[in-house]
Amino acid sequence: MNYVFFAVAAYIFMRAFEVIFSDQQKKRWYGLATRIIGILVLYTAVSAMLVIYFEKLRPLGFVAG
Repeated sequence: MNYVFFAVAAYIFMRAFEVIFSDQQKKRWYGLATRIIGILVLYTAVSAMLVIYFEKLRPLGFVAG
């Protein structure tokens, strides 16, 4: 269950980043940072789903609690 909470927290971070820096959307770094954060959030979400089915898998590097 800790992986699910971690994935939710990562999504909240991504949305907060987009809201806080919304006035910077035309800058190149904003697009790059948003893509990188989006890829990390997607990886986290997939990891959380895999851990539900394969309990011994540790795709994020820590043991889910």
